[in-house]
Amino acid sequence: MRIIDIDGHVREADDLWERYLEPTFRHRAPKVQRVPNGQLLFLLEGDRYHRKPEESPFKIKRDDSTANPHRERGMDPNSRLKDMDLEGIECGMLFPSAGLYLPSVEEEPYAAALCRAYNNWLFDYCRANPKRLLGVGVIPVQDIKAAVEETRRVVLELGFKGVFVRPNPVKGRTLDDPYNDPFFAVVQELGIPLMVHEGSGAYLPTAGADRFPGQWFFTHTVSHPFEQMLACLSLICKGVLEKFPQLKVIFLESGAGWLPYWLWRMDEHHEILPFQVPWLKMKPSEYFRRQCYISCEPDEDNLGDVVRAVGEERLLFASDYPHWDATFPGAPKKIVDHSDISPEAKRKILGENALRLLGI
Repeated sequence: MRIIDIDGHVREADDLWERYLEPTFRHRAPKVQRVPNGQLLFLLEGDRYHRKPEESPFKIKRDDSTANPHRERGMDPNSRLKDMDLEGIECGMLFPSAGLYLPSVEEEPYAAALCRAYNNWLFDYCRANPKRLLGVGVIPVQDIKAAVEETRRVVLELGFKGVFVRPNPVKGRTLDDPYNDPFFAVVQELGIPLMVHEGSGAYLPTAGADRFPGQWFFTHTVSHPFEQMLACLSLICKGVLEKFPQLKVIFLESGAGWLPYWLWRMDEHHEILPFQVPWLKMKPSEYFRRQCYISCEPDEDNLGDVVRAVGEERLLFASDYPHWDATFPGAPKKIVDHSDISPEAKRKILGENALRLLGI
């Protein structure tokens, strides 16, 4: 089987922004600092770190060693390639770690400069093997003009295979806000996927954060699937996919088990209350099957149910390597070992769907 990882992560270099940030902003380059609870975080904007320090998944070890033994391997592309060889992964899409939080930067020119710096660093990271290491651009959606410019640059000049956005509201705007239309238009024009990825602990409105402030177990459990459910509802039922019928969307790192229920629930409301969404020409589930994909967790117990509900063509394999909650080694094998999925479905999930989607 050909194995394509639709969602892996890099670990940004400590001096990334000091080396790559443009001279105008270099005096404000984010620097790594140790916060009182022992975490190492980037001081990103003013007195704010890239993530809220009180919201951490890590228990600091007494010997001061990292709680995630694979974390540093994400910084070195050659170490990553060795681990990809171990897993039989042909190539993989690379998402940020600290860069997941760039959409929460409030100052628009600074946010755009940070995104350009990160994307340039990622381009150099991928040069270790450009056919196997596939960049995903971080886009400054705070400023739509800058977002359009950076999308064109990362695809046409850097050769990236996709761009990433958060499902959370940014500057008070949800994904369906017409302000984002020029960005969606250029993503559709370039034929790349819009990749929706959550990250808990951001300075953005986040599902669950108001109920469980500072409690990572609870906020992380809630935020990833609930934010993706809200993004799915927003993009489909507010008419974004009707407006942009060639736009391809991938929902990532939330598991896939929620999807059959959510499609049913959106369809039920569309059937009963169609006059409240008159712009929809199809059932919400039909938009999803036409334009959307979802990544799955390798050890999801109900993966067979998801395949039967939404079709094996819409699921993608993701490792989440080298994050603390990733399965390593052995993530692809967990898909292979599923007894409730056909061999054909396994081939599609592990690689064929991604190959087609990315045009590889």
